Amino acid sequence: MASAKLPPRQKMIGMMYLVLTALLALNVSKEILNSFVVVNAGLETTGKGFTHNTAQYYEEFDRLKLYDPKRVAENYAKAQQAKTMTLQLNEYIVQLKKRLIRETEHFKKHEEDTVQLGNVIGKDDINTPTQIMIGNSEDGSSGLARELKDKLNSFRGKMLALLDAEDRQRIHLSIDTKNPPLTADESSRNWELNNFFNTPLAAAVTILTKFETDAKDAESEVVEHLLAKSSGETIPFDTVAAKVVSESNYVLLGEKFKADVFIAAFNKTLKTDVLTGDYDAASKAFKGTVDSVPVIRGMGKYSAAASSEGFKTLRGIIRMVSPKGKVFEYPYETEYIVAKPALTVSADKMNVMYAKLANPISVSVPGVPNDKLSVSIDNGKLVPTGKGKFDVIDTHAGKATVHVMAEMGNGEKRMMGEITFKVKNLPKPTAKIADLSTSGRMKQGILAIQGAIQCFYDPNFDFNAKAVVTSFKMTTVSTATGLISNNPPVTGNFLTPECQKTLKRLKRGETVTFENIKAMGADGKSVDLDPITITVE
Repeated sequence: MASAKLPPRQKMIGMMYLVLTALLALNVSKEILNSFVVVNAGLETTGKGFTHNTAQYYEEFDRLKLYDPKRVAENYAKAQQAKTMTLQLNEYIVQLKKRLIRETEHFKKHEEDTVQLGNVIGKDDINTPTQIMIGNSEDGSSGLARELKDKLNSFRGKMLALLDAEDRQRIHLSIDTKNPPLTADESSRNWELNNFFNTPLAAAVTILTKFETDAKDAESEVVEHLLAKSSGETIPFDTVAAKVVSESNYVLLGEKFKADVFIAAFNKTLKTDVLTGDYDAASKAFKGTVDSVPVIRGMGKYSAAASSEGFKTLRGIIRMVSPKGKVFEYPYETEYIVAKPALTVSADKMNVMYAKLANPISVSVPGVPNDKLSVSIDNGKLVPTGKGKFDVIDTHAGKATVHVMAEMGNGEKRMMGEITFKVKNLPKPTAKIADLSTSGRMKQGILAIQGAIQCFYDPNFDFNAKAVVTSFKMTTVSTATGLISNNPPVTGNFLTPECQKTLKRLKRGETVTFENIKAMGADGKSVDLDPITITVE
């Protein structure tokens, strides 16, 4: 069943090889020896056919390389490797056949070039071919049969290596150096002995011609696959049109307008689908919503409202179906900028900056990519965060001016403008006990379980800034005795066990005051906070 999957030419070679082995099984007679001559001539004719077909493949490769050298370059180089390897292997086999005839007939070197196999007298000689191909070893390892086998195996492996993994699974090379199955009266017999032990000269030469033909067949198979990969199936185009694609439709005064002018080919009648969406070229699939673009005369007409500023990405695929039904998909991706018609430097949080905080700003110039902008500041440092955004850090109170330079298309740097911001110190945070941030009343049960003083910036402050209490003093006043109790000053924001015991002893109407509260602000500065006086309910 396996042979039914082989190409016809390989089936023919297989049939000739069966004839060879059948003839070898018979008693060698003049008629049988002449049959080897006939089979050898047939194999040589088949080899010439392979050579002719492969030459046409190489001619097609040359034509493709002339019109599209980059696309064809890799497979063209592989095809040239296949040609070189085949020539080298077959030259080795040809010289081997000449040596067998020369040493059998006792010719001088090169005299065998003028003798055809049919005219050789010693066609039935088995000693000379056996000595040359098998040698004195029992397994043929000391003769040239082992060397030939190694060259055939190497050739087959290198030819397959020229193909993609997928093609290696589909292709079948007729070169086979496996050991034959043993007969009932044999204990061992390998490829070398099977082909060349006690084999008449006529048969040995014919077998070598068969391997020569196998090599040409392998070359033809591999080059044909490489050519198919290079040419593929094409889309017919029936219309060409001039197109202009500019680098930018927004040109600054004094700059140059640049554009690519080229011929675009398309098919007016062939169905073309232009799809847009989040297309992933790696997985060859869309993520999320997919939209279809109207196609007029083979060209997609895309339109989208510029509803927000910033970089925009348009990506998707163009899908076409060839007349033979093959689907071609061509991914595309481009970027464009939506921007206001002026220099924009905006603070992303508020219209001022705060000293020592990370103040986010955005910088953009219409028509100029962000990577062509140079941004500097005279108060603090700029930390890029991507796509025209920066954090301004290490500022001090006063003013900060942002300067923007742009690199033009000709490499010139041009000042685009500057924006000045007011830089303020951080607002003072507010201390809190539970939810109480000013003097007030609190139930004894809630007061007694408090463990720390917290401090917070105003909720309307847009920055994610944090402050922490570093020290405070707690004072209590008894309503019954009027005595004032001072606990030792506390470092940190946690209430000491002594403070917590005092709070638990407080009675209704008595007061506790947290004063001398100091905190470390988000800017690293120490600040005095307002005291909190709590009356026990």
